[in-house]
Amino acid sequence: MKGLASVIGILLVSGVALAGPLEVSIGGGPATTSLDDINTSILLFNTLITHLNETLAVIPGVSGTVGTLAPMISGMALRASERYWVTDWIAVTGCFEYNRVSTGTRGQYIGAETSTIDVSATLTNLSILVGSRIQFLDVGLRLAGDVTAGYFYSTLDHAVVFEIPSEYPDAISGVPPEGEGRASGGTFGVEAGLSMSYPIVDGFCIEALLAYRWATVPVLRDATATPLDFDGNGTPESASLDGLSVQIGFSLALDLSLDGEKGE
Repeated sequence: MKGLASVIGILLVSGVALAGPLEVSIGGGPATTSLDDINTSILLFNTLITHLNETLAVIPGVSGTVGTLAPMISGMALRASERYWVTDWIAVTGCFEYNRVSTGTRGQYIGAETSTIDVSATLTNLSILVGSRIQFLDVGLRLAGDVTAGYFYSTLDHAVVFEIPSEYPDAISGVPPEGEGRASGGTFGVEAGLSMSYPIVDGFCIEALLAYRWATVPVLRDATATPLDFDGNGTPESASLDGLSVQIGFSLALDLSLDGEKGE
């Protein structure tokens, strides 16, 4: 990491010396995240909830239903980027991105006593990426391709209350463990995308980015280094961050040239 930081520092310092333009951009929009293992756990929760709803609906003296959990797929992403244009068509880029996706459900069965089911989970991901942008078309509308790599750090906050009513006729297996906590972990990954930008005035552009990321956190651990086992089946879940994002934002060009020109 120290070597990578040194290379980036040298590039930035050299960039200022070469008097090229710096571009700053901010954007955000919808994003998808795979989360295969965690969504498999959510499917187990939903199977149990559906079974309880169907069974308790025909038992006299018991009322109430609980909604199922939505899969953790869609969320929002925010991005802040800097690009140093080495030439008119290639730039060195660095960006910071924040992604969030969540799910939850809450309901009660009311019989001899009140039984509550309350399940929630929120995954946040912070990533720091460096790479390059190559602009291959400029006809007023500008088209470019991005390739970046860096570190992804994810945190899953979760809480589970899963009370089975005493009226339920049989013992039920596979009930997830109750409790709440936070598990986190990191990994290296890559992201590639296509961007379109349109200049509104000199140095200010509206831009859109379509990007796909590839990264998997092999294990999420809590503060005691215990691996996350969301559904209690004895197998820790990984966090697959693979997914697509569509972001709309703007960029502002800053002239760093020593003579006040735009490094042309």
